[in-house]
Amino acid sequence: MTLGELFDEAVARFGDRPVLLDPDVSYVDYSAKVNGCAHALRELGVGRGDAVAAVLPNSPVLLTLWLAVAKLGAVFVPLNPALRDAELEPLLAHSEAVLVVTDRPLPWRSTKPEELDVTAPTAPDTHVDPSDPVTLLYTSGTTGAPKGCVLSHTSYTAPAPAFVLRLGLEPEDRLLACLPLFHMAGQSFAVSALQAGASIGVVPKFSASGFWDQVARFDATVFRHLGEMLTLVLRSPVEPADHRLRLAYGGGARPDVAREFTERFGTAVVEGYGMSETNTVLCGDPYDPRPGSMGTPLPPAEVRVDAPVGEIGEIQVRGPGLMKGYHRDPARTRTAFVESWLRTGDLGWMDDDAHVHFAARRTDVIRRRGEHVDPAEVEEALAEHPAVLLGAVVGVPGEMSDEDVAAFVVPLPGARLDAADVRTWCRTRLASFKVPNHVHVVDRLPMTPTSKINRSLLRAAGAHGRNPRW
Repeated sequence: MTLGELFDEAVARFGDRPVLLDPDVSYVDYSAKVNGCAHALRELGVGRGDAVAAVLPNSPVLLTLWLAVAKLGAVFVPLNPALRDAELEPLLAHSEAVLVVTDRPLPWRSTKPEELDVTAPTAPDTHVDPSDPVTLLYTSGTTGAPKGCVLSHTSYTAPAPAFVLRLGLEPEDRLLACLPLFHMAGQSFAVSALQAGASIGVVPKFSASGFWDQVARFDATVFRHLGEMLTLVLRSPVEPADHRLRLAYGGGARPDVAREFTERFGTAVVEGYGMSETNTVLCGDPYDPRPGSMGTPLPPAEVRVDAPVGEIGEIQVRGPGLMKGYHRDPARTRTAFVESWLRTGDLGWMDDDAHVHFAARRTDVIRRRGEHVDPAEVEEALAEHPAVLLGAVVGVPGEMSDEDVAAFVVPLPGARLDAADVRTWCRTRLASFKVPNHVHVVDRLPMTPTSKINRSLLRAAGAHGRNPRW
């Protein structure tokens, strides 16, 4: 079905239940806002196939706009509001946006979000096919130039039922949406809420110190994490009061962090896997935790590793949820696929039970003097240091080898760290070729909007051989 049809079905089934929290808005009332927004966009000349960009902070407005655009058969282009005008303009030109919804001045045809804040009982009458594009999602650019993933309605609606079933999401659940709706993780989480008839509490951004306040504000039962978010919550001095947070779903948490989170807060941690090009394709089982596993394939997606069982190879995906391709980039699209399988660029291995385990990003593997160094292994050693809050490792150009190992470490509040101590610590836990050549003690690490470490900035800083200022 289309994204609009999925939403309308939720309205019919869960009409008086809240879809948005604080302030609560029912599915029926929210439908009138979405339909009104669609009419307002139509009056501004937006039609089927037109691209509508949004440069707005994370809020329910983005969800309203996306669903309205979907009902028109148009294409939503959500852009990170942290980008400067010089960074936005090439993306707007590449997307061929006919309109930008924003609250800041841009040299582009634009409208303010409040001008779309109207209601209507029904949406404009437009034929929309599930295979039509509904989102043009630009990757965060942490591994190179941004790419525009063309996603169809099916990209979102196909995985939603199995995801909701796997996690046991129900209408009574209250989802804390602290990942941005201008990235896939935030969008797919919102769609899963609509599929389940659950409620959504949208916050502007993730905050470790404010996390438990946000949980209490929305009486949240489920939230979605990425990257270092669980670590930051664990290391925050803020302790939760009584809470009902039963489940944390996401990707990128180390097994020891996931176990500690569950033991300390009583919240199950379920790992999964997906990317802008695929949506969610792997998901664990909250009733059968497998530390270190990203779970099993989520129907209707198929996932394989191009290596025998137990051996490391590239993770590849196929199924109806895949992107249609990269916008206006047929060469890159052809390179991304081998036959009908998408090459993710991620390395992993599959066990005998079809659980897939992450190994490394192909582009993150460091090549040092003929050896391959997995940054995650070095980062795990850094995390065990009693004075380290966060650590990240990248490869940088080396004088004596292809690459040197560069570590960036953030000390715990009040702790002192020096580079020599960190290297000594690593020597007791790692082979000599894995020990960082360079250690930078920094006050924070650069993060993408989805709380992943921005390794491109780390590589740039490490290549210059000096402590950075993010």
